[in-house]
Amino acid sequence: MPLSGTRLARLLLLAGALATSFVQAAAQPEAPAGAEAADSDRVGVALVRVHLPLTGNADQVLEATISRVRDRLLETVQRTKVARRPLLVLQLDPHQNGTDDSNAGGAGSQFERVLALARFLCSREMAGVKTIAFVPRSIRGHGTLLALACEEIVMAPTATLGEAGVDEPREGTIGQTVIGAYREIAEARRTMPVALALGMIDATAEVLQIETELGIEFVLRSEFEKSDQQREVLDEQVLVPAGSLASYDGREGRQFGFVKFLATNREGLAQALIVPVASIHEEDTLAGEWLPTIIDLQGPITPRVANQLETMLTTALDQNYNWIGLRIDSAGGDLAASVQIASTLAKLDANSVRTVAYVASEAQGGAALAALACDQLIMHPNARLGVTGAPTAAPAEDAAIVDRKALERNRLDKKAELEAAKTSIRQSLAPRAEQSWSLLTAMVDSEVQLFLYRNKATGETRLMSSEEAAELSDPAVVNPVGNNPVVWQKGEPLAAAGEPQVIDGKRATQIGLARQTVESYDELKQLYGLSEDPPVAKPNWALELIEALASPEFSVILLMAGFAGIYIELRTPGVGVGAFVGSVAILLFFWSQYLHGTAGWLEVLLFVTGVCFLLMEIFVLPGFGIFGLGGGAMVIASLVLASLTFIRPRSEQDMEDLTNAVGKVAIAGAGMVAIMLVSRRYLPQAPLFRNVVLAPPGPEERILLYDRESVVDYSHLIGRVGVATTHLRPAGKAEVDHQLIDVIAESEPIDRGTPLEVVDAHANRVVVRATGPACVG
Repeated sequence: MPLSGTRLARLLLLAGALATSFVQAAAQPEAPAGAEAADSDRVGVALVRVHLPLTGNADQVLEATISRVRDRLLETVQRTKVARRPLLVLQLDPHQNGTDDSNAGGAGSQFERVLALARFLCSREMAGVKTIAFVPRSIRGHGTLLALACEEIVMAPTATLGEAGVDEPREGTIGQTVIGAYREIAEARRTMPVALALGMIDATAEVLQIETELGIEFVLRSEFEKSDQQREVLDEQVLVPAGSLASYDGREGRQFGFVKFLATNREGLAQALIVPVASIHEEDTLAGEWLPTIIDLQGPITPRVANQLETMLTTALDQNYNWIGLRIDSAGGDLAASVQIASTLAKLDANSVRTVAYVASEAQGGAALAALACDQLIMHPNARLGVTGAPTAAPAEDAAIVDRKALERNRLDKKAELEAAKTSIRQSLAPRAEQSWSLLTAMVDSEVQLFLYRNKATGETRLMSSEEAAELSDPAVVNPVGNNPVVWQKGEPLAAAGEPQVIDGKRATQIGLARQTVESYDELKQLYGLSEDPPVAKPNWALELIEALASPEFSVILLMAGFAGIYIELRTPGVGVGAFVGSVAILLFFWSQYLHGTAGWLEVLLFVTGVCFLLMEIFVLPGFGIFGLGGGAMVIASLVLASLTFIRPRSEQDMEDLTNAVGKVAIAGAGMVAIMLVSRRYLPQAPLFRNVVLAPPGPEERILLYDRESVVDYSHLIGRVGVATTHLRPAGKAEVDHQLIDVIAESEPIDRGTPLEVVDAHANRVVVRATGPACVG
């Protein structure tokens, strides 16, 4: 359809006006001159990081934090008499939990939590400061409502804001209460046009961009068709079709007018806001509001250390500590335990608690994972962060000294362990810790080579491997095609190929891994405004008890007590003392090993099943067959595995641990035999058991019994027939010639009720043979 002259003129005027506004906005971030520049240096600025998604009581914690920061900014204004309103920047950081794409972009926020915080941002209490939402990465879900509640929005060009409805149970079922809340916040702030805001939450809405004589407007089709205003529509365009949720990137937001500036990092943000770069940092000196504690991570990392640290973290959170300092001096250790510690730290809600890693000397290997999983990293200038050593050397040539096959198996097992740890780091830990996966894997694998990449457009620097750079979403990152510009420029390697990737404190601060370097622990306290030494978390009485019960010495005592209790109960049925003592001892053994991190449900299931099989063999199936042997083997295996963190040994250390575990069970078994011998001699004389345990016969009585047994003669029963009254496996009882006697099956086992014949008798030894099938009933 050809354009009329009038319409074409209007379009040209509109295009010119838009171009002029863009030029003015682009020129605005430039440094001011004269008095304005001096004023910009003194304007109050503070930054608060909001980690998405918001759950639990995160809105209350953030509201208290924002209130404290606001009060400090207002006090600064009163003291310096600066004309400009202070700036309070909310940096919205999406947090992805593992590999689950459903919460990518910070999705998963609870609507009530976000709405409460958004209303607070729009309230009169926040009128004294200018709130600015900084969106460096894409945001989805109800977290977008926080951006609408701020007076201005600054976004990265490629970051997206939208799809707020993904946090609702099902698309198309969003209630009017939720939609009304988005309309309420959008109308209160006017940061984003109401129609564009509703297009992010209501999939049934169709958003139009219309051009009238007054300019560009954004409306909902349903409201536009009902409107009584007589306006000449020059152009109409569907921005968000019905059936979809709107999502706008930074460039679109700039075009539509709700994004004030485009900035990728804090340097760009500072330039846009005309403030010094140094002023854009998180507020760390609220000393009166911190409730700090220190947890030490020193020496080799083992499963025991990991479980202790988890318990101390849980205790600290239960006691409402909100500043946790992890004081690290470790060269690493067990990879699985190291990943466990790092994952525990990364899972903590950054809106409620601040975790700070302090490395005064070294944090290498798995300890470096824990340091990088904290919210902030503070290092001594000469402290070391990185992998512990070079790749494993080839096996020695002297076969007489070193078992080459054993070394090869050990190497393959360690490689498998390393690959498992790298997979866990890449899929789970890296998204939670908000670090590049190649950086984290380089801390435990010296074969991963890191390079310092620089974003030519934004100036951002990032340590990553060539493999990770090649996997970035932008195809122009590596090996650009055609005229596509190189977005990331590969810089110098952190270390030469094959050498450990080690970073000192100065270098870590320069590339952004560490927040700052300090010369001493006192300087660290000063940095965070801590006037007194924070309390150091120590294992409580429960941890000490667990450690004592799980010690090899006490474990042997518990096993001996358990075995002895079972034996005494069998010797004194009905009393219950032995069963009670034995059960408590066995429960304490497995409980302590479980809390110690070596036992699990597998060991408990093996033990219970083995005991059941032994009881079946004793009371149901006379003899000592497959159930007895299998049950005994299962009980022994469960007790051995309960002290180990592995099923199959993979290294020399594993073999040593296996030897110690088997030795512990063997010592407990020997102790049980000694207890049995002693109890047979002295148990009948004990005051508690003398009335329920028969004393062994005296010497004269034993001689008399021997004489009676020696003169017993069943030879007259040879050839007689009878029936088995019990299963003969091979021994049992049978009724022969109206006598109930002990018999032995000649060859194959005989079932109960089977007709039989006496084929041999010598003294009291009677041998029988089956003569027919068993009689049922």
